[in-house]
Amino acid sequence: MAQKFCCSNLGCKYHQKGNLCGTTAEIGSGGKCRSFEKGLTYYVGLVWAALENKNFIDAMELNADLKIGLYCVMTVYHLGFSTMEWGTCRMYALRAGEDGPMLKTSDIIALPMDEAAVARIVQELEDGHLADMAANRPQPEKGSQPYGWLSPTGTFTEGDFGEHDATARKIIRKNGFWEEFRRWRSDRQSTCRDFLSEVKGYCLIHNPSGGGGYIVAYVKPLTKKQRDFLYGYFMEIGDWFKAEQYVGTET
Repeated sequence: MAQKFCCSNLGCKYHQKGNLCGTTAEIGSGGKCRSFEKGLTYYVGLVWAALENKNFIDAMELNADLKIGLYCVMTVYHLGFSTMEWGTCRMYALRAGEDGPMLKTSDIIALPMDEAAVARIVQELEDGHLADMAANRPQPEKGSQPYGWLSPTGTFTEGDFGEHDATARKIIRKNGFWEEFRRWRSDRQSTCRDFLSEVKGYCLIHNPSGGGGYIVAYVKPLTKKQRDFLYGYFMEIGDWFKAEQYVGTET
């Protein structure tokens, strides 16, 4: 005869109100439950733990489960995402809006939660889609890409490390922007690099430290062609997490 028992494992998808189990639990010889399956609370709990005392997640902390947790939290709270890099160090942050502050756990749980989104996530977990996504995602070979300038039309101009302003000058001359640049510069202390970013909407892929890694710097909103280029740029080196930041519909 089946016996009722209490289960306080909130991370299990079978956990029910009142510490009840929603399935037939199988307990192994070591006392461990073999029926445990990761639920929404499990994945979200990983994010809460990672952001409990800080407002960023170090790239070294990321694993498949934490990535699913970030997806869940971003979906149900409608949060934005940003990346910070310095040399080979990379950190990830959640934000309430594109220009909002970096959020800690206490900041996020104070925000309104989309109950309809919660229901969708629970169903995706129930159907196994999220776990399959993490397990089956293709992993291209790691490689490297050149630094340089990317125009609003998606044209990339390579520029070696430390040569970004010189490359910007060449772009300005080649595209007939020189006189416009001189007029623009006449009443300010600015460079060719500033002109391309602030006036012409170029973005720069670079790394000031020269120690590896990639930083995408821009002033004007990225165009769809720039986002499409950046998506492919990072996918080619196997950095799908960064590539997916540039999936968008901007024009």
